[in-house]
Amino acid sequence: MGNPIPLYGQNKDGDALNKASNAYRGKLDVKVAGDNTQYVLGKDDCCSTFANHHANGMDITLPSIDASDAGLWIKIEVAVTVTSSDLVSVTAQSGDLLEGSCFLTKATDQVANSVEFAADETNDLVFSMNGSTTGGLIGSWAKFTANENGYWTVEGLLNGSGSLATPFA
Repeated sequence: MGNPIPLYGQNKDGDALNKASNAYRGKLDVKVAGDNTQYVLGKDDCCSTFANHHANGMDITLPSIDASDAGLWIKIEVAVTVTSSDLVSVTAQSGDLLEGSCFLTKATDQVANSVEFAADETNDLVFSMNGSTTGGLIGSWAKFTANENGYWTVEGLLNGSGSLATPFA
């Protein structure tokens, strides 16, 4: 008789169906954030956009993840002029490295002054926008997506000023 055809729903962790369902795990809403608020996220807090609307910024701690969480994401958008020295800081749990890259553009001339900064994929757990050299001017955004390696893939477009520098640490 050969191998039976698997029934719908019998897929294993790590497949495309599981990843797609993780991408819609949360409420898919926009959370207006800021005023130096500290967010410690759980997995059910993912799949949301955090829009920074306060000049004092915010700090976000990402939840601990593994390969079965592939598809979870959060997005951060900056919608205010910064007045603090650390507008947005995102920290991954120990062992959940940040991977990926983002473009950082100088607000005065975005075409001539664009630079791509990539995580070194060995020890980066922090991503910060300081409102100038590491981005965070109005219109900056970054998205963090759990990948099949159990790490966070970062992508984004940041607007900065001064001598541009990596937001990864």
